[in-house]
Amino acid sequence: MDGRKSGDKLGKLFVFEGVDGTGKETQLNLFKKRLLSEGLRFKFHAFPRYNKPSSYFINRYLDDLESPYGDSDNISPYMASLFYSLDRADASFGIKRWLENNDVVVLDRYTGSNVGHQGAKLADDNERKKYTDWLFNLEYEILQIPKPDLNIVLDNPMDVVKRRLTERQNSDAHEANFDHIQKARESYLWAAKNYDNFTVVSGVENDKELTPEEIHERVWELTRGDLGP
Repeated sequence: MDGRKSGDKLGKLFVFEGVDGTGKETQLNLFKKRLLSEGLRFKFHAFPRYNKPSSYFINRYLDDLESPYGDSDNISPYMASLFYSLDRADASFGIKRWLENNDVVVLDRYTGSNVGHQGAKLADDNERKKYTDWLFNLEYEILQIPKPDLNIVLDNPMDVVKRRLTERQNSDAHEANFDHIQKARESYLWAAKNYDNFTVVSGVENDKELTPEEIHERVWELTRGDLGP
């Protein structure tokens, strides 16, 4: 069970994940343009939805100046994940309708973001596995949030990530912390090794940065088989 109706023909759910500095926004834009050029109907959503009432606790959690919960890195990943799960649960009813309408659903972050960022707080693989299985059970079984067909984890080496982030402003409390980013990257890579619907697309090959178009073609090859002829 994952919040979808069994026996129905449903659309596909693709999620773009990755730490900041991996070109996620660029790849999302290229993917959406490709869907349009192929004549495929799609819906797009970005998480967290900071402007929605369902993100009330997320906003308080990420407020590094006035958060009542303390330093975000010291808050239990289980507690923090509940904040994000509530936002996704609130949005899930619309996502289900899109899938039932046979739309392609493209998401900027989803449950996998908690695996990356909250899983980063857990150094032990056994504890990370326990947490991740708990999270998936909460969202896909209890809350009946649709499960992604594929989580596309965009990845870059840390030297590339650091260079890109120094050129950016307005990063949230997590993504301004290089130690956290390193751990989150490791957690994403761990997920790709342990869960079938996570796959990594690297932006670097043989010490050479790939162009956005080259990365997009790799993403497209991963997804095109699920999109029909």
